[in-house]
Amino acid sequence: LAPIREGAILFEGKNISRMRSYKIAQLGIGYVPEHRAIFRDLTVAENLQIAERQKEDFARHADLIFGLFPDLKRLYRMSGGSLSGGQQQMLAIARALVPENRLLLIDEPSEGLAPVIIEGMMHAIRQLSAHTTVVLVEQNFRMASQLAEDYVIIEEGQTAASGKMADLVADEALIHRYLGAA
Repeated sequence: LAPIREGAILFEGKNISRMRSYKIAQLGIGYVPEHRAIFRDLTVAENLQIAERQKEDFARHADLIFGLFPDLKRLYRMSGGSLSGGQQQMLAIARALVPENRLLLIDEPSEGLAPVIIEGMMHAIRQLSAHTTVVLVEQNFRMASQLAEDYVIIEEGQTAASGKMADLVADEALIHRYLGAA
């Protein structure tokens, strides 16, 4: 994670700005990085088990994980490196679901994926948001506009605009200014 230059990040009233990553994870914040960061030499099963904070975390959440990503059940014994890009992204998100996270940060889940895979990813994220709070960082406006309730546009590290997604979708001038198209 990038170091903070100024300001503070609060989670449930607690300043987590200078906390180590493992301490942030212990608070119930899951992170799915942009480039997936799965363990290529481990099986799907091992990738999921390594995320356990407590023994049996995976067993408690297996129904949810395989309900969202049924392909992973079929690929359970395959190595992470042998999976397609879409399957690796599913595994990365699933791994963040193994512990009981109250907040899930998902960075660019559609990057490099085929449109048909993106549709499946959108469906999974929509279902996931019923179980936990999701913060989605996404440049694919079509995807973000269909998933998000609220938006924040960041330009050069500063909040340039924020509000309800429905208001952004209706504001062609704002879309054109920050997203380059209406």
